[in-house]
Amino acid sequence: MPPFIVLHVCTGNICRSPMSERFLAHYVAAAGLGPEHLLNHSAGTSAFHEGEDMQSNSRAELTDRGVDAEGFASRPLSTHLTSTSELILTATDDHRQFACDLDAEAEAKTFLVRQLGRIAADFDTEALPALDGSAQSILKRGQAFVAEAHTRRGEYEPLRLDDPWSLGRATYTRIADQLEEAIRPIAEVLVGSR
Repeated sequence: MPPFIVLHVCTGNICRSPMSERFLAHYVAAAGLGPEHLLNHSAGTSAFHEGEDMQSNSRAELTDRGVDAEGFASRPLSTHLTSTSELILTATDDHRQFACDLDAEAEAKTFLVRQLGRIAADFDTEALPALDGSAQSILKRGQAFVAEAHTRRGEYEPLRLDDPWSLGRATYTRIADQLEEAIRPIAEVLVGSR
Protein backbone atom coordinates (compact mmCIF):
# COMPACT_ATOMS: atom_id res chain seq x y z
CA MET A 1 0.00 0.00 0.00
CA PRO A 2 1.56 3.36 -1.00
CA PRO A 3 1.71 6.14 1.58
CA PHE A 4 -0.51 9.20 1.55
CA ILE A 5 1.61 11.78 -0.28
CA VAL A 6 1.52 15.51 0.52
CA LEU A 7 3.19 18.05 -1.79
CA HIS A 8 4.02 21.55 -0.52
CA VAL A 9 4.42 24.34 -3.09
CA CYS A 10 5.74 27.91 -3.10
CA THR A 11 7.74 29.95 -5.63
CA GLY A 12 11.40 29.03 -5.23
CA ASN A 13 11.05 26.05 -2.87
CA ILE A 14 13.56 27.53 -0.47
CA CYS A 15 11.49 29.53 2.07
CA ARG A 16 7.85 28.64 2.66
CA SER A 17 7.32 25.17 1.21
CA PRO A 18 10.41 23.64 2.90
CA MET A 19 9.09 24.83 6.28
CA SER A 20 5.61 23.53 5.50
CA GLU A 21 7.03 20.15 4.44
CA ARG A 22 9.22 19.78 7.50
CA PHE A 23 6.53 20.87 9.98
CA LEU A 24 4.19 18.17 8.71
CA ALA A 25 6.98 15.58 8.74
CA HIS A 26 7.70 16.59 12.34
CA TYR A 27 4.10 15.97 13.41
CA VAL A 28 4.01 12.67 11.55
CA ALA A 29 7.15 11.57 13.41
CA ALA A 30 5.63 12.75 16.71
CA ALA A 31 2.77 10.33 16.05
CA GLY A 32 5.32 7.51 15.80
CA LEU A 33 4.94 7.28 12.03
CA GLY A 34 7.29 7.77 9.09
CA PRO A 35 7.41 8.46 5.35
CA GLU A 36 6.14 4.96 4.67
CA HIS A 37 2.85 6.14 6.23
CA LEU A 38 2.71 9.75 5.05
CA LEU A 39 5.29 11.07 2.61
CA ASN A 40 6.06 14.79 2.50
CA HIS A 41 7.86 16.54 -0.31
CA SER A 42 7.93 20.01 -1.82
CA ALA A 43 8.62 21.94 -5.01
CA GLY A 44 8.62 25.44 -6.46
CA THR A 45 6.83 27.02 -9.37
CA SER A 46 10.23 28.40 -10.43
CA ALA A 47 13.37 26.37 -11.13
CA PHE A 48 15.63 29.32 -10.30
CA HIS A 49 16.90 27.79 -7.03
CA GLU A 50 16.97 24.15 -8.17
CA GLY A 51 19.33 22.06 -6.05
CA GLU A 52 19.82 24.74 -3.38
CA ASP A 53 19.34 24.28 0.35
CA MET A 54 16.47 26.07 2.04
CA GLN A 55 16.97 29.73 2.91
CA SER A 56 19.01 30.23 6.09
CA ASN A 57 16.17 31.94 7.99
CA SER A 58 13.79 29.09 7.15
CA ARG A 59 16.40 26.64 8.37
CA ALA A 60 16.89 28.65 11.57
CA GLU A 61 13.14 28.81 12.27
CA LEU A 62 12.84 25.04 11.94
CA THR A 63 15.94 24.31 14.00
CA ASP A 64 14.88 26.67 16.79
CA ARG A 65 11.55 24.82 16.99
CA GLY A 66 13.16 21.38 17.15
CA VAL A 67 12.25 20.47 13.57
CA ASP A 68 14.70 18.65 11.28
CA ALA A 69 16.00 20.93 8.52
CA GLU A 70 18.72 18.65 7.15
CA GLY A 71 19.05 17.10 3.72
CA PHE A 72 16.94 19.56 1.74
CA ALA A 73 17.34 20.46 -1.95
CA SER A 74 15.00 22.69 -3.94
CA ARG A 75 13.32 21.35 -7.08
CA PRO A 76 10.81 22.62 -9.62
CA LEU A 77 7.18 21.58 -9.70
CA SER A 78 6.24 19.01 -12.33
CA THR A 79 3.14 17.19 -13.51
CA HIS A 80 4.66 13.98 -12.15
CA LEU A 81 4.78 15.49 -8.65
CA THR A 82 1.22 16.81 -8.77
CA SER A 83 -0.25 13.64 -10.27
CA THR A 84 1.36 11.35 -7.71
CA SER A 85 0.35 13.44 -4.68
CA GLU A 86 -2.87 12.95 -2.73
CA LEU A 87 -2.85 16.49 -1.30
CA ILE A 88 -1.15 19.67 -2.54
CA LEU A 89 -0.66 22.56 -0.12
CA THR A 90 0.26 25.94 -1.62
CA ALA A 91 1.41 29.23 -0.16
CA THR A 92 -0.80 31.44 -2.35
CA ASP A 93 -3.66 31.24 -4.81
CA ASP A 94 -1.19 31.94 -7.64
CA HIS A 95 0.70 28.76 -6.68
CA ARG A 96 -2.58 26.87 -6.51
CA GLN A 97 -3.52 28.08 -9.98
CA PHE A 98 -0.07 27.17 -11.31
CA ALA A 99 -0.42 23.61 -10.03
CA CYS A 100 -3.93 23.31 -11.50
CA ASP A 101 -2.80 24.71 -14.86
CA LEU A 102 0.01 22.16 -14.87
CA ASP A 103 -2.33 19.30 -13.99
CA ALA A 104 -6.06 19.64 -14.61
CA GLU A 105 -6.70 16.72 -12.23
CA ALA A 106 -5.12 18.62 -9.32
CA GLU A 107 -7.93 21.12 -8.68
CA ALA A 108 -9.89 19.14 -6.09
CA LYS A 109 -6.81 18.21 -4.05
CA THR A 110 -4.97 21.55 -4.10
CA PHE A 111 -5.49 23.99 -1.21
CA LEU A 112 -3.91 27.07 0.25
CA VAL A 113 -2.18 25.70 3.33
CA ARG A 114 -3.68 28.29 5.71
CA GLN A 115 -7.17 27.73 4.33
CA LEU A 116 -6.93 23.95 4.76
CA GLY A 117 -5.58 24.49 8.27
CA ARG A 118 -8.76 26.37 9.15
CA ILE A 119 -10.91 23.65 7.59
CA ALA A 120 -9.01 20.96 9.49
CA ALA A 121 -9.31 22.85 12.80
CA ASP A 122 -13.12 22.76 12.46
CA PHE A 123 -13.30 19.20 11.19
CA ASP A 124 -15.14 16.41 13.00
CA THR A 125 -12.77 13.47 12.55
CA GLU A 126 -15.47 11.04 13.74
CA ALA A 127 -16.88 11.26 10.22
CA LEU A 128 -13.62 9.95 8.72
CA PRO A 129 -12.30 6.38 8.41
CA ALA A 130 -10.62 5.31 11.66
CA LEU A 131 -6.86 5.24 12.07
CA ASP A 132 -5.12 2.02 13.11
CA GLY A 133 -1.51 3.06 12.54
CA SER A 134 -1.31 1.46 9.10
CA ALA A 135 -0.46 3.21 5.84
CA GLN A 136 -3.75 1.94 4.42
CA SER A 137 -5.83 3.59 7.14
CA ILE A 138 -3.97 6.91 6.71
CA LEU A 139 -4.44 6.77 2.93
CA LYS A 140 -8.20 6.11 3.25
CA ARG A 141 -8.62 8.77 5.93
CA GLY A 142 -6.58 11.32 3.98
CA GLN A 143 -8.50 10.73 0.76
CA ALA A 144 -11.83 11.11 2.58
CA PHE A 145 -10.64 14.32 4.29
CA VAL A 146 -9.43 15.88 1.03
CA ALA A 147 -12.72 15.06 -0.71
CA GLU A 148 -14.79 16.58 2.10
CA ALA A 149 -12.50 19.61 2.46
CA HIS A 150 -12.94 20.32 -1.24
CA THR A 151 -16.70 20.64 -0.73
CA ARG A 152 -16.13 23.08 2.17
CA ARG A 153 -13.41 25.32 0.73
CA GLY A 154 -15.88 28.05 -0.27
CA GLU A 155 -16.80 28.53 3.39
CA TYR A 156 -13.24 29.60 4.35
CA GLU A 157 -11.22 32.66 3.47
CA PRO A 158 -8.35 31.81 1.09
CA LEU A 159 -5.60 33.15 3.33
CA ARG A 160 -2.24 33.53 1.61
CA LEU A 161 1.18 32.90 3.09
CA ASP A 162 3.32 35.96 2.32
CA ASP A 163 6.71 35.60 0.66
CA PRO A 164 9.48 36.31 3.19
CA TRP A 165 12.25 36.28 0.56
CA SER A 166 14.83 39.05 1.18
CA LEU A 167 13.02 40.15 4.35
CA GLY A 168 14.28 39.94 7.93
CA ARG A 169 14.10 37.13 10.45
CA ALA A 170 10.97 38.57 12.08
CA THR A 171 9.05 37.96 8.85
CA TYR A 172 10.25 34.35 8.73
CA THR A 173 9.15 33.94 12.34
CA ARG A 174 5.66 35.18 11.45
CA ILE A 175 5.47 32.84 8.46
CA ALA A 176 6.68 29.89 10.56
CA ASP A 177 4.05 30.70 13.22
CA GLN A 178 1.33 30.77 10.55
CA LEU A 179 2.54 27.47 9.11
CA GLU A 180 2.59 25.77 12.51
CA GLU A 181 -0.93 27.03 13.17
CA ALA A 182 -2.08 25.60 9.82
CA ILE A 183 -0.12 22.34 9.75
CA ARG A 184 -0.89 21.20 13.30
CA PRO A 185 -4.65 20.62 12.74
CA ILE A 186 -3.96 19.08 9.33
CA ALA A 187 -1.63 16.59 11.00
CA GLU A 188 -4.20 15.90 13.70
CA VAL A 189 -6.76 14.99 11.05
CA LEU A 190 -4.42 12.95 8.87
CA VAL A 191 -2.45 10.97 11.45
CA GLY A 192 -3.89 11.82 14.86
CA SER A 193 -0.80 13.82 15.87
CA ARG A 194 -1.25 16.34 18.67
